[in-house]
Amino acid sequence: MPPETSRSAGHTKRLGYLSAAPRVSTYQTAEASGPRSHVLGVINAFESLDWTVHTYIVGDRMPRKWMTGSEKKLERSSLIRLGADLIRLSMGLFHSYQAWQELGGKVAWVYERFAIMQALGWIFQRKSVPWILETSGIFFYEAATERKSIALSGVARTLELWAYRKCDVLICVTEVLKELLVEIAGIAPDKILVVPNGVDTARFDAALYHPQRLFDGLTIGFVGSLINWHRLDVLLHAMAELKQEGIHLNLVVVGDGPMREAWENEVQLLHLEDNVCFVGRVAWTEVPSYIAGFDLGYMGYSHLEMGKMYGSPLKLYEYMAMALPVVSSTCEDARDMIIDGQNGYLFEPGDKEDLKRVLLLAIRDQARWSEIGKAARRQVLEKASWRSRVEAMITAIEAILEAQGANPSA
Repeated sequence: MPPETSRSAGHTKRLGYLSAAPRVSTYQTAEASGPRSHVLGVINAFESLDWTVHTYIVGDRMPRKWMTGSEKKLERSSLIRLGADLIRLSMGLFHSYQAWQELGGKVAWVYERFAIMQALGWIFQRKSVPWILETSGIFFYEAATERKSIALSGVARTLELWAYRKCDVLICVTEVLKELLVEIAGIAPDKILVVPNGVDTARFDAALYHPQRLFDGLTIGFVGSLINWHRLDVLLHAMAELKQEGIHLNLVVVGDGPMREAWENEVQLLHLEDNVCFVGRVAWTEVPSYIAGFDLGYMGYSHLEMGKMYGSPLKLYEYMAMALPVVSSTCEDARDMIIDGQNGYLFEPGDKEDLKRVLLLAIRDQARWSEIGKAARRQVLEKASWRSRVEAMITAIEAILEAQGANPSA
């Protein structure tokens, strides 16, 4: 077997990075800003470790007008969702062969970011190139239930589970997600690696930015997609009750998504119009300036409708890298990164009373916010830079591929 297709640690350092999702791109104006950060974080980390990275990112090949507004269109019409599903299926097949035509023979591994109803790496695997597939969730479930963005949920489920079973190594972001994948798809645990999200610590550094402040008073900030599981409603109700007690907090929301209208209506009902600002989606380059203008970062990630919390929120790492004290629900990543009261604050997911308790504690600690923020950044520098995440991941992938080479049935 030639070195560029070796399954062992003796491979040459040439990576094919694949992404089939048409809305996920490296454009600064990309609608899916979180995935953009993740894609660039992984690619840049491989390159910093002296890998040559060849990319096939479908979103970078799409018209830029496709990058915005598509999520809301899908929500509004079942016919549009069905049409989008059929396009996804045909595009997935086309881009699989196109990716091989462009990258075949140039790469030792392919590393793919999974996209709903689309997978590209299988064709490389057929040519003896190891296929490493990354997933951050149960996409067929999220798209059908949480986002309501697909029509052919059964097809999506079948294709997704097939890809997870077929790939050589499956990367997921939390232990909870790994357990779900083993349970739902029957995947052998020893081919699944848990690699939490990370952050570009050079870019997310408060010393580089002028704070963008929208309120004079104490300001909590949120950055990300406005999806139900982020539970901004819990924060809004906590703020309203604290306001009745004479404690005034402000909230800046940077981002857009399906829950924006409902949460804006909630602001009106709770009489928080003077305390809450929905900024909407901003350019990727502007995000750090907004975070620098927050006093506290909010991360309210809560149970999905299936009753699990399996995500690895990028915003947690970005807030901490910006030396911002974080008020966070106790998801897996937060428990790993936050030492309660020392570099952030933890509350029970979806629990308004516990959130109020933590907000009051944070306000009493106001004189220590600079110290707490610096401790948060130190934690990220030590544990969660993209380079450190990917370096450890490469070593683990090599071990799995080595074992599979010794035992081809693995």
